[in-house]
Amino acid sequence: MSRALGKVHTTRRIGETCVTELVEPLVMRGLFDTPESAVMELAEDYALRQVQNYRGIVTGLENKYGMTYHQFNHDLQHRTTLLESDTLSPEQARSLGQAIMLEEEDTLEWKIAREMLQI
Repeated sequence: MSRALGKVHTTRRIGETCVTELVEPLVMRGLFDTPESAVMELAEDYALRQVQNYRGIVTGLENKYGMTYHQFNHDLQHRTTLLESDTLSPEQARSLGQAIMLEEEDTLEWKIAREMLQI
């Protein structure tokens, strides 16, 4: 989809099908006024759902850990340093290492969600 002189062009090919051909049944059923408005509204709806999804991830992780991403990341770095310090017993090191591995997965998901929201 491209914008030229304020008009949205929907004739970009996807495989062998035009975008216009994909949304035409929606226009014919009266769900949208034009193919252009269908594309714009569907794209906007998709973007809003993605924002809602990523906000949910951020909020969920903030609630899970009771802190912000930056606080969590700082805490994780501190515990990683502790793990590397050789001051823990083998059992403590194994337990902390396992916890850190699980939390690093959350850190990555949290980071991606924040980047997608650009916060």
